[in-house]
Amino acid sequence: MPAARHRAPRRWALTLLALLSLTAAATASADPRHASSGFFAEVGAGPVVFLPDASDSAELGPAVELRFGYEPFSWLAVGAFASVSTHEATVPPPPVGEYFQLFYGGADLRLSYLFGRIGVFVDGRVGISAISSNILEKVEIIEPDQQFGLFYAAGAGVEYQTENRHYAFGLAGQWVTLADFDAIQAVTSRVYLRYTY
Repeated sequence: MPAARHRAPRRWALTLLALLSLTAAATASADPRHASSGFFAEVGAGPVVFLPDASDSAELGPAVELRFGYEPFSWLAVGAFASVSTHEATVPPPPVGEYFQLFYGGADLRLSYLFGRIGVFVDGRVGISAISSNILEKVEIIEPDQQFGLFYAAGAGVEYQTENRHYAFGLAGQWVTLADFDAIQAVTSRVYLRYTY
């Protein structure tokens, strides 16, 4: 009988330890810092504004972006993206009322830091840009018959991980330099929805 009494507290302690371990494991698996890892897709939209001197020749315009990638850790993501923006050309007439599109495609690297469900990040981008029209030849932003050029960008943002591990919402912005288009600069910003598989 005394031996049985001694075994009962041990069983109770082992049971409690097992329950605590299961609770800790469940909490860790629900942690949004772990939920955001893996393959992901993003869709976003927002404005693009050119900085002086290019702002004299091109108006602010809307942009849409698709981004895909992989996040091996909660603090590191690598991605590929494609985006397009539309702008009114404000060059000396004629013509007037002309619009052009800028297309971007490239790769990026993102470093994040998480505060529970809120994450902040910085990122860098590099890629190829293309312009749909030669209208900016008039102000010597592009060379005759030039359509393609390199660009690079640096930015930052904030992201909110929802309780559903697949979804997150974010706000991001970049400072973009179109190196081969007279090194014109722009600031982009977008809100986005992210889905992690």
